[in-house]
Amino acid sequence: MARHRAPVQAFRNFLSILLGFGLGAANNLVILPWAFGDNLESWGLVRVAAAWAALLGPILAFGAPSAMNRFKGQMSEKGTLPELNGTLIWPPVCFYLLLIALPALIFPEGVAQLLGLEGENRHAIRPIAILAGIQAAQVYFAGFLSSRMKTALATFAREFFFKFGYVALGLALGLGYLGEPAFLPAFVALHVVVLALLIAQSLANRFQWSLKGLNGWNVRKEVWKYGGTMVVGSSAMVILSQIDIIMVGRLLGLSVVPAFTIAVFIATVTGIPQRASARIIQPLLANALHTNQGEEAWNIADKAHRNMLLVGGWILTCIWVSMPEINRLLPAPFRGLDTVILTIGMARVLQGSAIGTNQLLGLSNHYRHTIGLNWMAVLLAVPLNLLLIPETGAGWGLLGAAVATLSAISATIIARQWVVWKIWKRYVPGRKTLIILVTLLIPGLTLCSLGSELPDILVILAKSGTVTAWVGFVAWQWKLSPEALDFAQRKWAALRP
Repeated sequence: MARHRAPVQAFRNFLSILLGFGLGAANNLVILPWAFGDNLESWGLVRVAAAWAALLGPILAFGAPSAMNRFKGQMSEKGTLPELNGTLIWPPVCFYLLLIALPALIFPEGVAQLLGLEGENRHAIRPIAILAGIQAAQVYFAGFLSSRMKTALATFAREFFFKFGYVALGLALGLGYLGEPAFLPAFVALHVVVLALLIAQSLANRFQWSLKGLNGWNVRKEVWKYGGTMVVGSSAMVILSQIDIIMVGRLLGLSVVPAFTIAVFIATVTGIPQRASARIIQPLLANALHTNQGEEAWNIADKAHRNMLLVGGWILTCIWVSMPEINRLLPAPFRGLDTVILTIGMARVLQGSAIGTNQLLGLSNHYRHTIGLNWMAVLLAVPLNLLLIPETGAGWGLLGAAVATLSAISATIIARQWVVWKIWKRYVPGRKTLIILVTLLIPGLTLCSLGSELPDILVILAKSGTVTAWVGFVAWQWKLSPEALDFAQRKWAALRP
C-alpha cells in the first residue's frame, strides 16, 4: 500500500472531507435555517431534489468507476485505455437521454407525480433531471481519477469546494442577494462548476477517450456486462442511502425533511473515514486481484475493516457522549433527535466496517452475488419505512426511517459475510473486532449521562478528548491499527527539526 501513497491519499481525503463537514455544519445548523426562515418546505424541496439526483446519478453512470478499476490493468497492457473510457461513456449518455432528459422535457407533470411533487414544487422536475446528469458525469470522472490513484483531487472538489459554494449560496439567500426561486438553479450551477473541476483534473491526468470504443463485440460486451451487473447491485445501495430522505418527504411532508437532514448530517460525520478511503481501497483491491495476490487482497480488506470500525466508532462515541450538549446547541425546531442521530450513525459505522469485503466481492469473479445482497437491503428498507414511519403504521416518524435503514444494512452485512465464508472460507471480523466494540462501549456508557455547569462547547471538547485519549491508548496497547500508528509516527518525525 505504501508504494501507492495510500495513507497520504487517505489523510488528504480525510482533511478535505473534515473541512467540508465543518462548512456543512455551519451551513446546515446556522446559515440555511436562518436563510430559509420559516419556509422549511423550500429547504426540504432542495434537499429532496439533491437526494433524487444523488440516487439517479450513480445508477446512470452504469458501473463506470468499478469497470475502470477492474479492467485498467488488462487494458493498460493492451494500450486501449482510451477505448475503454469511450466504451464506458455510451451507456450513461444513452440512458440519461432516454430515461431522464426526454421524459422530464416532454412529460414533466407525469414525472412530478411519479416523484411525489405537488403544486409549485413541480417546477423542480427539470432541475432534478439536469442534476442527475451532472451527478452521473461527476461519478464517471471521479471514477477515472480513482483508477489513477488521484483521489485527493476529486475529494477536494466534491467535498470542500462544493460545501464552500453551498455556504456562499446560503449566505446570498439570507442576505437577499438571491431569491428563493433562484436558489435551486444556482444549486445546479454549483454542481456544474464542480464537474468542470473534475474534468480539468482528469485532463491534467492524461484522460483520453475514443468514442468508437473497444474493438470486438465480445470485449465490449464483457465490459458492459460487468458495468451493468455492478450498477444493478450498487444501485440498490445508492437507493438505500437516499430512500429515507425521499420516504420522509413523501410520508411526513417536505417541511419535516430539514429536521431529518440535520440528523443525517450529524450522523454522517461517522462516515468520513469510509468516504476518505473508499476510492483508495477499490483500486488497491483491483490491482491485488489482477496480479493474483490473494493474501494481499485479504490483508487490505482486514485493515479496512479494523480501521473503519475503530475510527468511525470513535467518532460515533464522541457524538454519543456529547448528545445532551449537542441537543442544546441545535436550533429549537431540530432538538430531540438524539436517538435518530445515533441510529443513523450506527448504520454508517457498520457500513464502513464492511467496505473491504463488499468491494472484494464486487471486484472478484463472484461479483454477481452483490446483486442479490444489495437488493435484499432495499427490499427490507422500503416496507420497513412504510411500516415504521407513518401514523397509520408504527408511527415512529423520523426514528422509523433511521431504524429501517439500520435494520436493512445489518441484515445485508450478515448475509454478505455468510457468502464470503461460503466462497473463500474467510471471516474478516475477529478478536480485534470485539476488542474495538468493548473499547467504544466503556466511555459511551460512562460519560453519556455526565453533566456540567460549563459551557456546552467546553463539555463537548472535554468528553470528546476523554474518548479520544481512551481509544488511542487501547488502540496503541492492543495494536488495533498499527498502520495508522506507523503513519502518525512518520508524520511526526517529518515535522520535527
